[in-house]
Amino acid sequence: MRYRTKLYVPFESWPREDRERWQAVLKKSKRLFDDSGTAAHLAEASRVSFRDAYARLIAFLTNRHKGLLGHPPGERLGVRMIEEYIAWQPATTGPRTLANNLCWLGLMLRYMCPDRDWSWLLKISNRIAAQANRRPVRHLPITSESLYLLGLQLMDPARPAKDIRPMSRAQALRYRDGLIIALLAVVPLRRRTLAGLRIGHHVVRTGDLWALDIPSELVKTKRPLAYSIPAELSRCIDVYLRHFRNQIRGAGSHDGMWPCESGGPMSYDRIYKTIRRHTRDAFGFPVNPHEFRTAAGNLWSTHDPQNVRGVKDLLGHSTFNTTEKFYITAQSRVAGHTLARAVNARVQGPNRNR
Repeated sequence: MRYRTKLYVPFESWPREDRERWQAVLKKSKRLFDDSGTAAHLAEASRVSFRDAYARLIAFLTNRHKGLLGHPPGERLGVRMIEEYIAWQPATTGPRTLANNLCWLGLMLRYMCPDRDWSWLLKISNRIAAQANRRPVRHLPITSESLYLLGLQLMDPARPAKDIRPMSRAQALRYRDGLIIALLAVVPLRRRTLAGLRIGHHVVRTGDLWALDIPSELVKTKRPLAYSIPAELSRCIDVYLRHFRNQIRGAGSHDGMWPCESGGPMSYDRIYKTIRRHTRDAFGFPVNPHEFRTAAGNLWSTHDPQNVRGVKDLLGHSTFNTTEKFYITAQSRVAGHTLARAVNARVQGPNRNR
C-alpha cells in the first residue's frame, strides 16, 4: 500500500520503543506450538493493516506533536489528541475509511500496550462508522452456475487442438483467468488461500482427478481444508498445465498455480482485480471473490437444505454461527444436490466432452 510521505512513516523510522514492542508481540505469537501469543491468531494481512494504521499515527505525531514520540506509546493518546488526529486526515478520507483506520489503530494499541484500556478508541470508531451513509444493499443476480459458465467460456476460445504449436501469451492468460473463476465457483476459497496454491503441494493429482490439500497456514481460520475437484474441471487443469501455464513469463521459475506475467505467482490483489474485470465485462457489474462464497452458500442451502451444515466446511468457517448468519435460508429452499453436483448438473450437457 502506498501513501503520501506525510501520511505514512515506514516501520524502520518508528521510535525505537514502538518497534521493539511490536516485534515482541510478533515474536511471542510465533512460538512453536504456542497459540497463546497476543497476535497468534492474526493473518499476515491483518498484521499489515495494524502496522499501516499505526504508521499513519506516527506520521501525525511527527507532523504535529514530535515531542510526544519520546513518551511511552501508551501515554501519547487521549480523546482530544484523537480529535486532532481525525481533523488532520485529508478531506478525501471518507468516514468508513476513517472508522476502519481507528479500529485497526485501537486493536494495534491493545496488542502493544495491553495494560491500558483502549475501548474508548474503538467506541469512537464505531460511532463514526454508524454515522456514515450506509451503502445500498446490492442484490446481485449472480449464481455459482453463472460464474462457472463464465470460467468455461473464457477457457473455450483458448482451448488447443491436438498437435498444434504452443499457445500465445494472451491465450494462456485468458485460460488461466477462466480456470481461476471456474475453480472458485466450485471451491469458493478466500483469495489469499487461492493465491497461495502451489502445484504438487496444495494442488495434487489423485488418480484421474485433481484435489486441493490446503494446510492450516493458508487458511484464515487456521484449519486445514481438502476438496475434490470435479472431473470436468480436473480435465481443464490438465489442459492448463500441459499447454498454457508455461507460456506465461517466469512460470518455470516457481510452482505457484497462477503465474503472473510480471514473473512470480499472482498476488491476491491481482487475482481480485482480474476477477472483477472479467465479471464486469460479462455481467455488466464486477463480482468480488467473496461473493463467490455467498453464491456457493446460497446454492448449497437451496439444493441440500437437510445437510446445510456442510456449508461450514465448504467455506472454511470455524463455527456454524458464521455460516448461518450470512448464508442459511434453508427452511424455504428445496432439497437437491451439494454444490459441486449442482454446478455440474446445470452446465454439463450430455454431449459435452472435456
